[in-house]
Amino acid sequence: MSYFNIGSLTIPAVWLAVLLSLFMTSLLYRFASGRKLEDWYWNSFFLYFLVWKLSYALFHFKMAIEMPLSIVYFNGSTKGHFLALVSLSVYLIYIAGKKHQTVFRDAFKVYPLFFIGFEVTKYALETNFPAVMASLALLIGYAVFLKKKNGCFSIKAFTFIFLFELLIISFFQPILSLEILTFGWLAFIVYILSNGDRKNLSFKLTS
Repeated sequence: MSYFNIGSLTIPAVWLAVLLSLFMTSLLYRFASGRKLEDWYWNSFFLYFLVWKLSYALFHFKMAIEMPLSIVYFNGSTKGHFLALVSLSVYLIYIAGKKHQTVFRDAFKVYPLFFIGFEVTKYALETNFPAVMASLALLIGYAVFLKKKNGCFSIKAFTFIFLFELLIISFFQPILSLEILTFGWLAFIVYILSNGDRKNLSFKLTS
């Protein structure tokens, strides 16, 4: 894993890619749909980050008690990552929709922007320009497609875009990795949310 120094801070490249792609996704979705993403989008990131960070205290309780500042410098590692994913999944499926109905409509449209945007940013930070160009072409194509469709997007198109990006990734890195497992998990969650959107629509049409 590569790192970048920003002032006195040392940031892993993967986290810098996440941060940059979060803002890139927000801007691209506004361009494509004309709508601003609601709080569920940002809440999801902060929830994941807090659980992942604070899970260090859960898995290293004695060290966290003896040295509380260790929570600032360390995290829950892979176990904390999966705990954070579970927390994020519960939030998106059972909590976010109660306050933000748009999560059912927007999540599976936003997800490809974030997924591909992350890959573009990550490869750019790694100076892997062939990978950047391949994923960037897909990202631009998807954003333009969403724009022309006025924000409309089918689950079949979602599946195609997701699998096509996986195909691109397979040329540049091992496809069986924690990163791809994570994005596969998130893809399954947004698929569940898209089903929620169709159920809500059916209920409105019949009521």
